[in-house]
Amino acid sequence: MNFSVPLRPWEWSTVLGEPVAQVSWSPDGSVVAAGLLDGRLILLNAADGSRAGEWRAHEDGLFRASFSPSAPVIVTSGQDGFVRIWSRDGAKLVEITGGSSWAEQVAWSPDGQRLAAAAGRRLFLWEAASGKVLETPVHRSTIAGLSWKSDGSVIAAACYAGVELWSAADGSPAGSLPWKTSLISLAWSPDGRWVVAGTQEQSIQIWELPYRAGEELAMSGYAAKVRELAWHSNGRYLATGGGMEVMVWDCGGKGPAGTTPRILEGHEGRIAALAYQRGGHLLASGAQDGQVRLWNAGKSSQALRRFQLEAPVTDVAWGPSGQRVAAGTKHGSVSVGAAPA
Repeated sequence: MNFSVPLRPWEWSTVLGEPVAQVSWSPDGSVVAAGLLDGRLILLNAADGSRAGEWRAHEDGLFRASFSPSAPVIVTSGQDGFVRIWSRDGAKLVEITGGSSWAEQVAWSPDGQRLAAAAGRRLFLWEAASGKVLETPVHRSTIAGLSWKSDGSVIAAACYAGVELWSAADGSPAGSLPWKTSLISLAWSPDGRWVVAGTQEQSIQIWELPYRAGEELAMSGYAAKVRELAWHSNGRYLATGGGMEVMVWDCGGKGPAGTTPRILEGHEGRIAALAYQRGGHLLASGAQDGQVRLWNAGKSSQALRRFQLEAPVTDVAWGPSGQRVAAGTKHGSVSVGAAPA
């Protein structure tokens, strides 16, 4: 472990009492939402961590809790099979039922005008302007990941044997990216060039668009299943977990085929969360060792800053300004720290 990396104090930390499934910032940066595994949604004032709201979003446990990128509303998904959209005062605005399946995956389109939600093999698309809910044809297996094309026109859904693409306008098929294995995570590059998925086989699978059969890329050799994927805002760098190191692939130029990733070392536990700033160059990594590290991975393998928590990190999220980062833990705390100037 490199002890020369500056250890910085958190601006604030608060204990919520149950494991944190996800943390998310409001679009104006004034509130941090924490979705807890016991089904509660708690809003915290970003200035000092004081509570700004709390309610039970799901009776049987919560998977996701995410603010829209453009409006003060929050989507949650849960083991009860429901996806719900809430106002900041706790009013339930929209409810989508996934039937008997857990509703696990949700993803806002980049402009916040659409929402994709998955429950088992079913994919739902909600449109903010009309309130209309579309359902695509049933997938071949449970949907394990969702990711939007940057212009919001197409949603990608990962399951066994590949990725299915769907038109956001009418839910019609928009293509497929085949691969004969189980996919467990998914991320579409902001420049639209690459779709990448983590697999059950401790590897990542990469498709370049437009897709041409036989030109898929597979990157193997990870120590664990790759659930953590994060793209730099310009689509050049892809950060991946799947072990105690962060691997950062350069996807510019001719792409990552035949290249060696930059390896970011220093964590002493498996990587649990990765997030790039929305418009900047900094990458945040959170791990089971309780550390959060900040990197400029396009320039250096040396962390710029590190923070320490008392329990394994479960999620990290940048504030909209890119100047502050929030982290949640397995023991139920949320903390916020400042990025380097």
